[in-house]
Amino acid sequence: MNLILDLAALTLCLALAGRHTNAIAPSWIPKVGAFRSPIFLLVTSGITVLTCLTVAGIIHEPLPRVHDEFSYELIGETLEAGRFSNPAPPVPEFFETFHVLVHPVYASKYFPGQGLFLAAGQRLTGHSAVGVWLTSALACAAVMWMLQAWVGPAWGMLGAVLMILQYAGFSYWSQSFWGGMVPALGGALFFGAIRRLCDRITWPDAMWLSLGLVLLANSRPMEGVLAALPATGLFLYRVWRNTQWRETRFWLALVLPSVAVVLPAALAMGAYNRAITGSPFKTPYSLHEQQYQETPLLIFLPLRPKLTYTSPELQYYYEVNEMKPYVTQRIPKYFITGIVRKFTTWWAFYCGILLSAPLLLPALLRKGKIRWIQAALLVGFVGLSFFSGPTAILVRGSIDVLVIAQIVVLWLVFEDLWSRLAIATCSLIMFVLLFAKWFFPHYFAPAACLVLYLEVEGLRCIWNWNVQPEEQTQIQTRAERRRASRDSKQRPPLNMRRFVYLLPAACLLSLIFRIEAHLNGWRSDPWGGPDRLALLKNDWSLDRANMEKWLDQQPKPQLVFVRHSPYHNINFEWVYNHPDIMHSHVIWARDLGAEHDKLLLNLFPDRTVWMVEADRRSPQLIPYAQADSAPASPFQLPGTNGNNVVQDEQTNW
Repeated sequence: MNLILDLAALTLCLALAGRHTNAIAPSWIPKVGAFRSPIFLLVTSGITVLTCLTVAGIIHEPLPRVHDEFSYELIGETLEAGRFSNPAPPVPEFFETFHVLVHPVYASKYFPGQGLFLAAGQRLTGHSAVGVWLTSALACAAVMWMLQAWVGPAWGMLGAVLMILQYAGFSYWSQSFWGGMVPALGGALFFGAIRRLCDRITWPDAMWLSLGLVLLANSRPMEGVLAALPATGLFLYRVWRNTQWRETRFWLALVLPSVAVVLPAALAMGAYNRAITGSPFKTPYSLHEQQYQETPLLIFLPLRPKLTYTSPELQYYYEVNEMKPYVTQRIPKYFITGIVRKFTTWWAFYCGILLSAPLLLPALLRKGKIRWIQAALLVGFVGLSFFSGPTAILVRGSIDVLVIAQIVVLWLVFEDLWSRLAIATCSLIMFVLLFAKWFFPHYFAPAACLVLYLEVEGLRCIWNWNVQPEEQTQIQTRAERRRASRDSKQRPPLNMRRFVYLLPAACLLSLIFRIEAHLNGWRSDPWGGPDRLALLKNDWSLDRANMEKWLDQQPKPQLVFVRHSPYHNINFEWVYNHPDIMHSHVIWARDLGAEHDKLLLNLFPDRTVWMVEADRRSPQLIPYAQADSAPASPFQLPGTNGNNVVQDEQTNW
């Protein structure tokens, strides 16, 4: 439904923009955007926060749902409490869950960038969601600042508008705890600073660049390195060619400020690692991979040694849910078909129907072969999409070839150095992610600002394009001259500038359509990506949040055992706890059977004990003494029961 509405909006934009008219777009907008005042950055941040608040107010406040979100929230609550880690629980088998360490300490496996902002939101307002909206506001302002250096202040303002409408309005980046905005913020600071440093080395830009690298290192380190590599290489080449490294200014205005930012950040990262893993050089992520993961992140790496798990849920998640995309994508046939899925997910989030136009129209408006090549590629994409089934290897392989051809066309159309640097950087990151076990749009977040730059650059090409009436040559008679004069008055030059102004309006309508579709339960698009999981209504996560809120209001401490059915969806995980489990008012624990549960019951004789059957349609708290006795963890691994089918909402490879 959303794709159809977006296509209709784009068609209307092109129809209105393509009308033969002498009217020009309002001239005051470029004049407003020409001001470089920091006030515009503050206004951009304010509009972003207002947009996020409005969307959350219409639907509901973001709540953790995906495994990663609970783990990020654990970082935020831990940092907000003033520490890096939490004491390990004495009986860890009751509290082991996904993406969380319980030994040697209780902590998240993730890097602390996202959690730091969640902690700020919790400390300032008592709501972690405010931290997410804070990162959204900072990221949108940083993208505007970055684009001011790459395309100028007026076009930077347009890019910020597109950023707000595409990512910061109704997106899982801004309406969940899953992440995306922090690496996007780091990438925008890095690319905005390095573009300025290539023109003139100044200490503020050096500090912004270093801060961007620190944020990337603490959110998406692998993708951050890939994003920074080409631009850093270009910058160092210029420094070497111009022998700037011999100048005092290079060391005082670049090296010294960078060290002043990076060194304290590195020491803090080392202290964080040491508090969790015991070594400043070993990250919690590496320790978690060692303890739980049999499959590596990249599919061309070998399997790790087989591990033993304490519960069937953990065993299924790591031996089946994590193993499936790894093993499948190592088969050439499924690797080829999976590439299309990843490209489609990327396209749906970063471009979609509306923001694909700035990337495609510049080639279509050009004269020569490039126009017909772009038209053929567009027809090929649309035509093959109707036959692109999950097992259609020939069709999907053809789409892969068309994607490569499209990148080549973009390379030919965007001819300047910085555009080609952006294309090369995006291609490098995407190429590596094709070999990743999982793919979600926030993996690509360090280069999100480059995608926006290319879209804005495409709009600049459209703005500067005009089709002039063909000159009339060899006019012989007076009648022909009169006819030519009459035709020129009736059909003035085609002006596409109107499209540049209409596109943001269409994006705003698309945002409204998506919110309306969400509220009315309209069927989401098959390429909707993780956005479909943001701010869900009538979802189990709301049941869990409401249940925990009620338990928090009870005077006595609470203990809740979570029992799963044999057909439990592994993505619906209830066992996540606050920092310092043993002293939390509410404790969630796995039901391991009546005999084993006594170990935990003996530790908490004064708590009110409940049982919740999490897989019921309407889960309810039942006093533990009244719960039916059941064998420990009735969850069954696939293969033990022919009817055991588990839906995997996170599969996106």
